[in-house]
Amino acid sequence: MKNLRIRTSGKAVTAFKQLLLLISLMFIFIPAIISGSGSTAPPAIWQILQAMFLSGFALLTVLVLAVWLLSRFSPVKWLKIRKKLILFTRMFLHSEEDGLLLHSVQWQYSIEDGKITVFLYPNGLEKDTADIGRRLSEYLRKPLLKYEESDGMARYVFGRAPERFDGMEKMAEGITEPTGCYVPMLSYEPISIYDGVAWDFTSEALHILLIAPSGAGKTRLLTYLGGMILKRQHRLYVIDAKNSDFGMTFRHAGVPVATKKEEIIQLLTELVQEMEKRYSTFYTDDSAGADFKDKGMQGHFLIFDEILSVLSSADKKDKTEIERLLGQIALKGRAAGFSIIITAQKLNATDLPKAITEQCQTRIILGGQVSEETFHQATGMYKKDTGSVYKGGVGKGYAVTPKTIGLSYIETPLLPPNLRDCLVLLKELRDRGTPYGEGR
Repeated sequence: MKNLRIRTSGKAVTAFKQLLLLISLMFIFIPAIISGSGSTAPPAIWQILQAMFLSGFALLTVLVLAVWLLSRFSPVKWLKIRKKLILFTRMFLHSEEDGLLLHSVQWQYSIEDGKITVFLYPNGLEKDTADIGRRLSEYLRKPLLKYEESDGMARYVFGRAPERFDGMEKMAEGITEPTGCYVPMLSYEPISIYDGVAWDFTSEALHILLIAPSGAGKTRLLTYLGGMILKRQHRLYVIDAKNSDFGMTFRHAGVPVATKKEEIIQLLTELVQEMEKRYSTFYTDDSAGADFKDKGMQGHFLIFDEILSVLSSADKKDKTEIERLLGQIALKGRAAGFSIIITAQKLNATDLPKAITEQCQTRIILGGQVSEETFHQATGMYKKDTGSVYKGGVGKGYAVTPKTIGLSYIETPLLPPNLRDCLVLLKELRDRGTPYGEGR
């Protein structure tokens, strides 16, 4: 990581360069003028003049080389970035003087795997660091992939967005071992979603809130997450009140799916009872701090698709009961390994109880047509906090996790357009394991 402290005024540096240029030209031209005049001088004087000429030429050469290497046209990448940060700072950051003191800002930057990571310490000279990120992205001609702000510092990551990975390939990886050699094993490895963004379901990021308008790629992401849960040998449950292809695909794969309100309440009730049973059986005073991973237990994962459509059609009693049961899982599920993945097309402040949404520390929003209110309710931030133009679309959006801090641009794993093409793989992922006591 390179450090760079910049005074917001470059007058002193420019004056120093001009002085060096003037000295080098004087050392070159004075001997040349005296030599060309035909005047006679002692040999010692001629030696001095020759030394001056050579010194001036050497100084000019070094100066030109240094200016080129330290310019925005430098062949050395980190020197090129250094110069661009200096020029950018003096163009866009305000200059403040306090008597003889000229305030400065500090940058830190690195180049790795084609990405430029930049830290800005504005020293109070710039309040809107998100706007600085947008401007810097335009100036560097590099897309801004990630922006985050903390006390007195902003972090930017620039570069070309990595390609999406193949979701089918990820789900199938490692399961094609020779017959008779495959030993099902529980795995607690985080589930990768995109470059640098993963779902760590053994941490405080256990619960997910996924917001995506119709056609934004939500179903494909849920299918991928469900497949990866099965691959890790954990229990999976699905609530699909619309009885869509998503629910039918997992039902045919052998996963419990609830569609009617009575089935939904019954499934939630059974999950809460199982969670309470696990607490009373396996958790005592001497196991404080331990979680389901420490005890080597299976996780229970519930995908609740389109929760608002269920709550809006339920009567007051059923709605209250569904929210109560979900609230218990959200509040107590982490240590016992009970996770909820809640999805909706949009979200307003009053749509879901805070007891549920505040426990969802993995937040994902997809789609191009997303209102400011929905974006804020989903991520806890605003579109301006992306540090660039909002880049949502089909399978494209932003994620917030406790591990990444701030907004991360994501593109969801690729899956076939027809979910039936995933069915054979999903059945194999489920049947080769032992979460349901079948398939072996």
